[in-house]
Amino acid sequence: MSHRLADERAPDASTKDPTGAPARRWPGHLTVLVCYAALAYWVTSRLWVAPQTRLLADNRNDQPLMEWMFAHGAYALTHLSNPLLTDSVQVPHGANLMANSSVVLPALILAPVTLAFGAATTFVLFSGLCLAGTAAAWYVLFRRRLTGSALAAGLGAGLIGFAPGMISLSNAHVHITAQFLVPFVVACVLPSPGPPRPVRRGALLGVLLTAQLLTGTEVLLFTALGVGVFVLLWAALNPWAVRRALPGLAIRLGVAVAVFVPLASYPLWVLLAGPNSYHGTPWDIGVYGTDVASWPWFNAFSLLGGAAQAGRVYSGNVTEQTAFLGPGLLVLLAALVWWLRRRRTVVALAATAVLFAVFSFGTEIIVLRTHTGVTGPWAAVARLPLIEQAIPDRLALVSIAAFGAILTFGADRAVRTGLPRPLWLAGYAAALVPLLPTALPVTHRPPIPQFFTAGSWRDHVRAGHSVLAVPTTFATDRLSMRWSSGTNAEMAVPDGAVMIPGPNGEAQWGTPRSRLATTAAWASRTGRVPRVDAAAQTRAHSDLAAGRTDCVVLDPAAPHGEAVRRTLDRLLSVRARYAGGVWYWDVRPAR
Repeated sequence: MSHRLADERAPDASTKDPTGAPARRWPGHLTVLVCYAALAYWVTSRLWVAPQTRLLADNRNDQPLMEWMFAHGAYALTHLSNPLLTDSVQVPHGANLMANSSVVLPALILAPVTLAFGAATTFVLFSGLCLAGTAAAWYVLFRRRLTGSALAAGLGAGLIGFAPGMISLSNAHVHITAQFLVPFVVACVLPSPGPPRPVRRGALLGVLLTAQLLTGTEVLLFTALGVGVFVLLWAALNPWAVRRALPGLAIRLGVAVAVFVPLASYPLWVLLAGPNSYHGTPWDIGVYGTDVASWPWFNAFSLLGGAAQAGRVYSGNVTEQTAFLGPGLLVLLAALVWWLRRRRTVVALAATAVLFAVFSFGTEIIVLRTHTGVTGPWAAVARLPLIEQAIPDRLALVSIAAFGAILTFGADRAVRTGLPRPLWLAGYAAALVPLLPTALPVTHRPPIPQFFTAGSWRDHVRAGHSVLAVPTTFATDRLSMRWSSGTNAEMAVPDGAVMIPGPNGEAQWGTPRSRLATTAAWASRTGRVPRVDAAAQTRAHSDLAAGRTDCVVLDPAAPHGEAVRRTLDRLLSVRARYAGGVWYWDVRPAR
């Protein structure tokens, strides 16, 4: 590598901003950023109508989880507790949040928003910020490193921030769409056209890596893999430049490690060996791979897509439709790579994109929903430590980042060579307009009962004890976590759908439902009151003791609520009382 990436820009006109003086550049910058903000608002607009009572229709279970994560961040900040661990779910054992889909650092930063407006509002705000912020960060990198054209940088960065896969993952997977730090990590690793300052940039890189670790560990892994592969490919294509660039790169990486290790040692220990850490995954990695045919397809959230069309090719679920770039964009990218084939950086980007597209196929090649039985390349590494929890279809996002850079290179060359703007813009529009995102579909959900939001629950729960929500229909039901988020995670619950270690240390989704919970669920499902004897009452009280439960609360929206109430009256040997919009049972020992 040279002092800067070889052939990033021509040494003459391409290094100059075509708009001239810095003051004249701001309208272009603002236009791009306003477009990003408008798109992000559009994608999340249906949630903004009523954040407390709107729920993502395509991922109803994970939104309450992420809302609880933001609530826990506010709790950790106001109570000066450890944000990486919690004893507010899975009482009495607690959970390891570093080993779950947490967004520790953003939750702490946005705690004032959570405290003022609630965790649901923070979730919607952050969902939009992830999209607009990721696009804006790539725009800054492309504008400074690749092109003098705001339009060229804006198009490439816009693809990365608002790619169909990013919109699909915006269905509550904000720990993956939070990629706004990634471009700055890339900028610190790759050579800079300005003063080298390897020590300063290395220190900044160490801080950024730590921040990304606390924002999303999976994105940090993909960033390391993507940047590492690109650098190796670029070095292979530019062997004469490696010798000059190697000392600076070595200093940057050495300083980064020296900064990262002390900052990240404790979070990494918590992740890998701390309380309630685990190994493996509770899901089948083989389920999550991109269908080879999905790349030229449109997904459920694109202008020319839709659920019916997306369903013709395979995806793990609707929130994992990560490829789906449409035929027009793939044709455009192929044409741009051919047009720019003499630029080694573009060739390295294209090779990186293809390699990660192949990796995204996962552990088995699937074509048009047909499982071919052919082992995918990801199978070779799928069970390695740290990698074992990564979902392979998300590797497509690395390819899309490389594609965004190629789009920027292509638009930059079109601007510099004087190619008629209507001509090349028409080509870009034909490829990108069909991918414009639709607003995420939502459905209604009941508000969190006043019993929790007004703090009435505190009158019935001792310190260190919990509240049980009934009925829950499955072990990963997050009703109790949603109610807890209404108390900013102050209220502890004996369940909660988080990953915890099983008997042999393997990951599992929470603990199996208690007999009390399954009995309440049966009454809700059938509308019948089961026979309750002394043995059943003893088992119920044993379940309460195991979860240190002081209060049981009936979901006011539960089917056959009257049957559930009568069932619990008998099981708990206590009659329900009504307050704050719910029926509840105070099961504390008699004082």
